[in-house]
Amino acid sequence: MNINKIHSDLLLLQNVGETVTIKESSDMKFGNFFEIKASHNGMTARIIIEKTEIEKNAFTWRYYANPQDESVGLVERNSTINSFTADLLNVFDKKRFDSDYLSQIND
Repeated sequence: MNINKIHSDLLLLQNVGETVTIKESSDMKFGNFFEIKASHNGMTARIIIEKTEIEKNAFTWRYYANPQDESVGLVERNSTINSFTADLLNVFDKKRFDSDYLSQIND
């Protein structure tokens, strides 16, 4: 299953103090989905991948612009199974989060 590959790829990138968790869930908004929480360089990403998407080689995923405030909204990205980890690292490295979130973690 593709979620296992994503999980193992993310675990390989972990540094001391960083975490990766994956939770299977379901709600009216996303249907059946995986929520991935990954931390890197003091930032945390909360990622939503719908189960119907994760079975494809190229898929759509979303992350919360501010993982501490869901009302800020979701950012949509597209990746392949092989590029997902690099795309997520790009989010962290380029600090593609809401400015309020970035100011909270930099205090």
